[in-house]
Amino acid sequence: MNMVNKPKPLDVLNKALRSPVIVRIRGGREFRGTLEGYDMHMNLVLSDAEELNSDATVKRFGGEILMRGDNVVYISPTTQREPEKDEDTGKSKSKSKSKGKEAVEKEKW
Repeated sequence: MNMVNKPKPLDVLNKALRSPVIVRIRGGREFRGTLEGYDMHMNLVLSDAEELNSDATVKRFGGEILMRGDNVVYISPTTQREPEKDEDTGKSKSKSKSKGKEAVEKEKW
């Protein structure tokens, strides 16, 4: 029988430590920040946290915030995407020349 090694939820969180994450909580609010810690109840500690609003505004929180695990709907580890390179010139392509600063920033996450 061939078993595939599937990642466990806490393994995914452990890999995401000290990395940017997006967290959605009950009520539809979304936050992004650096995952500094978690526990088995999925209580989270985020630093440099920001609340992302549907109107592209961002509310920043100073220091660290604690999110209670029973309010967490999902945690999405994020990775910075490398800019696509033009095969002919080797230079980075920019897809978002006409977008506003907030739209570009939200797209990165």
